[in-house]
Amino acid sequence: MNNPENFSHEARRANLQRLSQHYFDLLVIGGGITGAGIAYDAALRGLTVALIDKGDFASGTSSKSSKLIHGGVRYLEQFEFGLVFEASRERRTLLKIAPQLVRPLPFIFPVYRDGRWHRSVIDAGLWLYDALALFRNVDRHHMLAREQVRAATRGIDTRNITGAAYYYDAQVDDARLTLQTIRAAHRHGAVIANYVGVDAFVKKQGRVIGVDAREITRGKKISIRARVVVNATGPWSDALAQMDDAHAPPRLRPTKGAHIFVARERIGTDTAATFPSFQDKRIMFLIPWGKFTIIGTTESEFVGDYDRIYADAREVDYILAATNHAFPLAQLTRADVISTYAGLRPLVNANGKDTTRTSREHLIVESASGLITIAGGKLTTFRAMAEQIVDRVGKKLQTDFNRAVKQKSATATQLLMESNGASAARLPFDEEIVDHLSRAYGANAARVAEIARANSGASRLIAALPYVWAEVDYALENEMVVTLTDFLARRTHILNEDRDHGIEIAPQVAA
Repeated sequence: MNNPENFSHEARRANLQRLSQHYFDLLVIGGGITGAGIAYDAALRGLTVALIDKGDFASGTSSKSSKLIHGGVRYLEQFEFGLVFEASRERRTLLKIAPQLVRPLPFIFPVYRDGRWHRSVIDAGLWLYDALALFRNVDRHHMLAREQVRAATRGIDTRNITGAAYYYDAQVDDARLTLQTIRAAHRHGAVIANYVGVDAFVKKQGRVIGVDAREITRGKKISIRARVVVNATGPWSDALAQMDDAHAPPRLRPTKGAHIFVARERIGTDTAATFPSFQDKRIMFLIPWGKFTIIGTTESEFVGDYDRIYADAREVDYILAATNHAFPLAQLTRADVISTYAGLRPLVNANGKDTTRTSREHLIVESASGLITIAGGKLTTFRAMAEQIVDRVGKKLQTDFNRAVKQKSATATQLLMESNGASAARLPFDEEIVDHLSRAYGANAARVAEIARANSGASRLIAALPYVWAEVDYALENEMVVTLTDFLARRTHILNEDRDHGIEIAPQVAA
């Protein structure tokens, strides 16, 4: 039985033992946001659940997004109204169940004189956006005159605009949303371990009954058995499906998306913005992130090693040029780029469509051996995708194993993490650190404070950033950290926010 409060490195060692000792209802392969959501939903319904990932939680696509929970305003042009409706509903749900990690974010959408969309078209499109959200977004959109745009968004070139739309989406810490979903699954009994890779599927009479796996850091072999196995490995799902069936057709068309981090003052605006790239009219996002601004994203087909995804110079120059065209006062250069990141979007193959028109919908397929694979989808809709998968798993358990399963998902109404509430004001830190801890840890910020008091860990890891030394101990005790990069890149964002990427503190953190 799991200790619901213990998600430490020691708990991981115990879980590695449990993985080979139990016969699970469900094995989830993949510790990104989709796999995390499936494990949480299934555990909440009373299933016995195991989850493994060959890397860290959210180490693939799930920490490489634009950090947005959005209805998908750009999908309106592609007439994907069903996707926008679902995403708008899920945005509303996530704002309720994860209010620390998912927060409303206002956007400016400039209307250009020579742009592809007239003011009336953007206004009508955003009325449709509001309607598909059942007029239950944070607020309805409204249109701004050029003078209002100049006042609201410093640095934007207003000479070629007639005004702008002002609308709401939401911002998210994608890596921590994944981690908190993983922790929620753990609290409800799921047996979870990162850095466990699949070597082969185990079959009996042609049916998948588990996997032969391997603990990556030490090479120890682990045999895991389960009634149902789900492949939720994102861009790697085709490879895993072909491990099950060498003739399985590829279902994905992975596309690469790159982003850059720059100092917030270099842009000159505190407002998020949606703007078209002048090169190819692709919709870009400019997103405030603490003291920084995230700008992206590119979109291009990718062929290569899925475990080695980086932004290249061409992509960085594309983002800089697009930003400088829309925000000419910034005059960004490569020297302004603090860091970059890139990831793969696991888009469902759309038979020859260009990448911008490839569907963000998801696909659920079951192989002849019973392996269930989920392909495609979006960060925003992970909870709904997980619900569909667990509904299917439940029916399969009932039909094939006479295992009664509660069919109604409860994830839309359960808080993912407890809020910090009034206790935030009592934390022994300055306002910037309190805000960071409250957002990242919710009620568990109080535990970080306890560690800080006990271990003299209240000082900052890096002077310019709000992370404190107590977070290192907290992560070891509560967030299943295995490697230094787990902490610097996903438990915190030091790797992206520090120009030296945490090199100065790395030896002491690793110790």
